[in-house]
Amino acid sequence: MENNRYFLVVIGSSKNIDEDLNHIANSEEGVSYVDGNGIFMATFYSQYKTDEVYNLLAHRNAYLLFDINDFTKYGVNLPTKFYKGLFPEIEKMTPKILSNEVEDVIKEQDLTDIDEILDKLSQNNYDTSCLTEKELSILNNC
Repeated sequence: MENNRYFLVVIGSSKNIDEDLNHIANSEEGVSYVDGNGIFMATFYSQYKTDEVYNLLAHRNAYLLFDINDFTKYGVNLPTKFYKGLFPEIEKMTPKILSNEVEDVIKEQDLTDIDEILDKLSQNNYDTSCLTEKELSILNNC
C-alpha cells in the first residue's frame, strides 16, 4: 500500500498529539516534529488519504494539513477568530445574520486552551467577567 507524506501544523495546544499521530502515521518512518510554544509542526507518512487524516484530527481546534506530494490535497480546520484575522474579506462574503449566529455560538462555548482564554481576556481589557466558570477555573489552575 502506498504511503502519503504529510505536513501538519497544529496551532495552540498540542497536548496528546502523539496519541493521534501514533494511530495515523506509518510506524516504520515515525513522526518528525518540532514543538514550540503554541505551534506544533510535523511530517509523517500514512496509508490514510488526506480526507481520512483530516477526519481523524477533526477534534483538534486549529490545524493545517498538507499532502507534500500533492499540494492540491489539504485540510484546514481553524476557529472563526483565525479566519477573521487571516481572511478579513470572509465577513463580506458571509451574510451578517449567519455571522452573528456563529459568534453567539462561539461566545457560549467554554474555551479549554489557556492561550485562547488569554486571547479572550486581552480582547476584553483583562476583565474576567467575560470568562465562564470553567475558563476561570482553568486560568486559576495555571
